[in-house]
Amino acid sequence: MMKRLITILFFLFAWSYGGMAQTDTRSYTIQGKVLDVETKEPIPYASIKVRGTEKFTITNLEGDFLIEGLSTEKNTLIISCYGYCDTVCENYHQHGKTPHIYLTQEVLKLGTVTIQAQKEKEEGTKAISQVTLQKSEIRSNPTQSLAASIAQEQGVTLTSTGTNVQLPVIHGLYGNRILILNNGLKHGFQNWGTEHAPEIDISSANNITIVKGAAGVRFGPEALGGAIIVEPNPLHLSEPFFTEIGTGFQTNGRGINTSFETGKGTKKWSYFLNGNYTKIGDRHTPDYNLTNSGKEEKAIGLGTRYALKNWDFKVYYSYVNQNLALLRSSVAESLNTLVRAINSDEPTFLRPFSYTINEPNQVTEHHLGKAEINWLYSDDGKLTFRAGKQLNKRKEFDVRRNADRPIIDLDLITSDYQLEWKHPDWFKLDGLLGVQYFTQDNDNNPGTGTTAFIPNYNTYRTSAFLIESLRFGSNILEAGVRVDYERNNVRGRDTGQNIFRDEYSFANLTSSLGYVKEISENSTFRTNFGTAWRTPNMAELFSFGQHGSRTSYGLLRYYVNDEGEFRTNKVLKMQESTVEAERGYKFINEFETHQKKNTYTLTVYSHYIENYIFDRPMGVIGTIRGPMPAFVFDQADAVFVGSDFSWKRDWSNQLSGTFGFSYLWSKNIEDNEPLINQPPITLNYSLNWNQPKLWKFEASKLTIKPSYSVRQFLAPRTVSPEDSADESVDIGPGSEIFDFMSAPKGYFLLDVGWSFKYKTLSASITVKNVLNMRYRDYLNEMRYFADEPGRNMLFTLNYLFTAKN
Repeated sequence: MMKRLITILFFLFAWSYGGMAQTDTRSYTIQGKVLDVETKEPIPYASIKVRGTEKFTITNLEGDFLIEGLSTEKNTLIISCYGYCDTVCENYHQHGKTPHIYLTQEVLKLGTVTIQAQKEKEEGTKAISQVTLQKSEIRSNPTQSLAASIAQEQGVTLTSTGTNVQLPVIHGLYGNRILILNNGLKHGFQNWGTEHAPEIDISSANNITIVKGAAGVRFGPEALGGAIIVEPNPLHLSEPFFTEIGTGFQTNGRGINTSFETGKGTKKWSYFLNGNYTKIGDRHTPDYNLTNSGKEEKAIGLGTRYALKNWDFKVYYSYVNQNLALLRSSVAESLNTLVRAINSDEPTFLRPFSYTINEPNQVTEHHLGKAEINWLYSDDGKLTFRAGKQLNKRKEFDVRRNADRPIIDLDLITSDYQLEWKHPDWFKLDGLLGVQYFTQDNDNNPGTGTTAFIPNYNTYRTSAFLIESLRFGSNILEAGVRVDYERNNVRGRDTGQNIFRDEYSFANLTSSLGYVKEISENSTFRTNFGTAWRTPNMAELFSFGQHGSRTSYGLLRYYVNDEGEFRTNKVLKMQESTVEAERGYKFINEFETHQKKNTYTLTVYSHYIENYIFDRPMGVIGTIRGPMPAFVFDQADAVFVGSDFSWKRDWSNQLSGTFGFSYLWSKNIEDNEPLINQPPITLNYSLNWNQPKLWKFEASKLTIKPSYSVRQFLAPRTVSPEDSADESVDIGPGSEIFDFMSAPKGYFLLDVGWSFKYKTLSASITVKNVLNMRYRDYLNEMRYFADEPGRNMLFTLNYLFTAKN
């Protein structure tokens, strides 16, 4: 990299009064934002010097700079940055304005220059703790799920139902308390329970951002616990034609993966096309096969962009098809079989390895189409219109007679229309205004031979929000407010097959207040207090009957009569019930500092949620399929308090290490009891050895990752299935919460990986669970029946072709 000087002339004009202009002793201020001309991303750590003075500063992570105490109106700024060619721009500085300075990347014929800029934070989230994973990190394991790809971040883990169905958890919250934003749209899928994972192909993601705070003002309901933002190919202009082909193999499950991506960008337009195919057979633990635990996934995506002087048009489409197997041993034919399965060290149903996916399994298809128009009418003013349509088709099959007929068959159509105005600076305020209209139409398809698990429904939501931020010196103050009105229409059948209908609505005001303090060039403190809300989803309200390995009853599908008996023979009306929307209040603080070779980050948070909805075990009941654990949804006020800590140390130019620690304490404060299925304490370390050149390899990286998960000592009491079935223990909807199995022991895992690059080829070898440890994960619902997968070796190979200009 060569350090180039880019000189930009700023002529500053100020008002003067009469003949005093020549003797003006006022001081002046220069501020601005440095951006990449193509990607429009901020350029951090660019040095800014005022020629002829000792005034000097560097841009922050958002590309902003501020120089105060200047004695003249007209100044020459010298901007030094790596990887950018010499450029001369004449800009006029105006007080109260933040001009954008665009730099052009330098192209060297003697080698490849890679410029990576910190992704600019979304408006309304600058004061919230967040982290972004880049494309290279995501693709290190192309067969993993979205949840698994981000689970190594502090404060983030996953909850699952087996090896394939995995949901992200942020600070103890999951499901539709975590908003998943896919290509700028709320990902429209059957987001209820732990049995449904988002149908997102991570191999096509350009980056993934995890927002670890209440982000309801920016993104709306369901961002109560945070947000996960998945962004595709950004469709860069002036990009040469490229094609990347990748393949991979993993030993556990004998899985294969192939992928490709191709694209090109000219001065006015660009396009990309990508695809992915993954097939994995039965996984295995250190001691036995996990029968029926494979998966098959197909995905394709494409996009195009056309840019004019002040206009930018983008169109995207993506398709994902999944067939996910669920562990066969989770199905029991009798009470004795269920008791034996839960109490046994090994599953009761074992078969040799197979790629065949049998019942129980889930088959899903997800279509996403999106169009976006941007009108850049000034340097700091932009109007964006975004429209998207999604179709989610889900079929679930179970072990039963006529197993080829799905037990659940749903079509979900999601429409999303957004209009956002990024307004010019106004009284030094930098802000965003937006309106949104969001609808969902969910229908049960006939032919299942069962009563629908959830009813047909329509959701209509209208929203408006305002976010403003004010920079003064080294401080940023950020505030926002959002109004949502949601209306729901529901149609279904009760136990007597009689049609029931209900219509209800919710309205809520969401707010956020944040503050960022740049204590020094090396230290930053951010704090945010946010409120958010969430309406109960349809499964929490109306679920009834068998789903996966359990039977569930929604809040409106059961009641306790005057004799204290549990009843399910009628459907309650929303207006006649005590059900309320969840309302959360999250206070999160983060301090980050760089000291020579060390970087420390400490996050401390507290989260109070009114009317928190959770599913509690109720006992074992008999069904047509056999005895099954029964769960009911309940509401109570809950509190979550925790902290995340990371310490990165650069031991040398090539060797660095990062230590991480996460702790969460949660409680049902209404009944003074622990909550079920909450993340335990985790500790991890990542040691990275980077070699710019090793043997014939241009670059290589060796990574060693030990981690330890502590036994969840805050788990509720244990009531075994046999005690529940024979009613030797008094349990019911209002009794103390319990679990069917004690929390598993803590466990230690060791992962090792090596990646390298040779010309246009890159490859990696990764070994997960090197020591082949036998363990069970507290957040995996299949822990009742089986261990986690054992050692897994993954091999990836990628070839990148880039045409010469």
